[in-house]
Amino acid sequence: TTSSIYVYTPKGDVIEMPEGATPVDFAYKVHSEVGDTMTGAVVNDKIVPLNYVLKTGDIIKINTNKNSKPSKDWLNFVITSQAKNKIKSYYSKLEKDENIEKGTELLEKELRKENIGISEFLSNKNVEIILNELKLNDVNDIYINIATGKNTPNSIIKIISNNNTEKKDIDIATKINET
Repeated sequence: TTSSIYVYTPKGDVIEMPEGATPVDFAYKVHSEVGDTMTGAVVNDKIVPLNYVLKTGDIIKINTNKNSKPSKDWLNFVITSQAKNKIKSYYSKLEKDENIEKGTELLEKELRKENIGISEFLSNKNVEIILNELKLNDVNDIYINIATGKNTPNSIIKIISNNNTEKKDIDIATKINET
């Protein structure tokens, strides 16, 4: 087990940290938003690098900027799982949002070629058919699959057009059987 160090906030609150912790670990322990928007650290009135190793008795002030974001490089020196998980989840959310955007664009582009409007294509019924076919949870998963190359926009469109052709075939077959 790692031993603990005790450091202070500028207000004098004592924070227990594992030995080897850095100002970034400290920032995430205070609040995930403090970690995510951290721009620098001041320890005992001196500016220190973010990978500075804290010692018992240090007084730590974290500088933040609401437009700032965590750096992936921090993963190379943070030691607390809290800091590691927060940084990773920040980036996986960012990548997820980017993929949703990219997948949406790719699908819309392909639908435009086929002269199909995205809102008519992504009717609740069609989305349900696609999700069932691909065993996905929601429409964002469809976009992420397209963006990451798991599915092509064409293969998604085919799921619906195949589904509609099958229905037409069934309708025709039913009519023949009825006569």
